[in-house]
Amino acid sequence: MKFLRKHLLTSRIVWTLLILVISILGQDIIIPGIDPAVADAALSKQSFLQMLGITIGGELKIPTLLSLGLGPYMMGLIFWQALAALDFDWVNRLTINQTGYIQKVITLLLAILQAYQLVFYLKPALVPITVLDHSLPLLVSEIGAILILIAGAMLTVFLGNVNAEKGLGGISILILPGVLIGLPRALQAGWQDLNYPLTVPHLLTAGLVTLVVIVLFVMLLQIELRIPLQRPLIEGNGSQSYLPFKLLVAGAMPFMFSSTLFLIPNELIESNGTLRASHLAKFIHLVTNQQTVAGIVGYGVIIMLLTYIFGFITIQPLRLSKQMKENNEYILNVFPGMATTDYLLKWFLVMATSGGLCLVVIAVIPLIIGLKWHGIANYTIYIGSIAIMVTLIQGLWEQIRALYSKQQYQVFK
Repeated sequence: MKFLRKHLLTSRIVWTLLILVISILGQDIIIPGIDPAVADAALSKQSFLQMLGITIGGELKIPTLLSLGLGPYMMGLIFWQALAALDFDWVNRLTINQTGYIQKVITLLLAILQAYQLVFYLKPALVPITVLDHSLPLLVSEIGAILILIAGAMLTVFLGNVNAEKGLGGISILILPGVLIGLPRALQAGWQDLNYPLTVPHLLTAGLVTLVVIVLFVMLLQIELRIPLQRPLIEGNGSQSYLPFKLLVAGAMPFMFSSTLFLIPNELIESNGTLRASHLAKFIHLVTNQQTVAGIVGYGVIIMLLTYIFGFITIQPLRLSKQMKENNEYILNVFPGMATTDYLLKWFLVMATSGGLCLVVIAVIPLIIGLKWHGIANYTIYIGSIAIMVTLIQGLWEQIRALYSKQQYQVFK
């Protein structure tokens, strides 16, 4: 038992490294029936896909076995958590096994939709598959690509679940390699039309910005509001505790999807010839152009909205109030029930607004500077990737510290 406890942390590190290696190798296995050069050219035009690929740990530049990454799983998890935050009785009555089964079905359905969407953009790159000197119809290549992408998405979820059970960092650790690999591309290409050459002075600037952002986000992630709780049925020091509301209630989640949502409307307009010359198209292009004041304001609004949405999903004030009542936990000088719910909602809005404004300021500063020097705007994407990386590494580090403390703890010497 002592030997197992001593090597628990080492075993988990080995499992995580093994799973990460499998994930990286899976992103290098190109799907058959696809011309890689044509696929690269076709997908590179879809800016929002490139932004999404960086944040979901997928490879959306060239179609590979694990191109979809954790995209279907993350979208499904967000949908389910949003549903759970509404506190429906039928959701609360579900068992853990039933919840897990429903989440897997949702992930599969989203994987089918995302695989179909990706292959739709890849149609110019489809080539016939040759079997025994006979070329199969292009439909076979298309269906085969969709099935492989779906299988890869479910394999990614399986690898993440194995890591959550035996490794470190949970399922989200699979995002980390994609974020790290995508950092140079985020800085250099950024919004696609803003090139930022990676010269020595630019790299030194990026290094300084990286250091500042890491320190800043580590500090912001530590800030929290502690709401005192009372437990009348418990005697001693255990009768008093606190409920923490973090300043960054949504973590780095707003950065993960803000760029994608910012680019999608303009991409849809550009793909529709009839809308391209309309007044609606001109307005959408204005508010989704990072080189205009309206576009900068639009990007800040998206970050604030995502902060409220993901923060509400994370904290779930309605369910939290109900759980406190069931656990005989009360806020001092606040009545249980609706009064507690209103109190939690008030402080949630205060922390979400404060934290969201911090993210907005960090995100728009490069965009404002970019009005004069366009390449600087790429730092918004770069800083977002750094924020995601810091959040993942901090969670990983906290788990390592907990396991190390458990490994060193001894009741009797």
